[in-house]
Amino acid sequence: MFDELKKYKNNGHFFFSKGNIFREVSKDVPNLPGVFYVLRLAKGKVSLVYIGKTGTITNNETFKNQGLKDRLNNIQKGIKSQEFFEQKINEEDIDALDIYWFVTLDNKNEDLPRFVEGLLLQKLFDFNGRLPEWNV
Repeated sequence: MFDELKKYKNNGHFFFSKGNIFREVSKDVPNLPGVFYVLRLAKGKVSLVYIGKTGTITNNETFKNQGLKDRLNNIQKGIKSQEFFEQKINEEDIDALDIYWFVTLDNKNEDLPRFVEGLLLQKLFDFNGRLPEWNV
């Protein structure tokens, strides 16, 4: 979807749909710094609804807060991920969510997740004139 993400070889995706346990379907996501995006599959259409990143890097070059696994399995908009995504599936009549993740800061890449997230959001904004629906 984004050519900028092709260089990140440590990546993957998983599906989440009604009846799934979020922690189980996301169990292979590493707990490393990176970015992710969420595709909504509904009524035969696919749409990008969210672009996110993991925690932040401090001045002494340590990564604080969470990696991808923790970020995806933690709190979304004030509620637990399982509940948040189930609620979205029910409210928007979603068949499934396809969640793609990319490690951007490791021994092969030195890109801050905040930078990559900003790059993706800017590219999407330039193309669509707006941010993804779930990005506020």
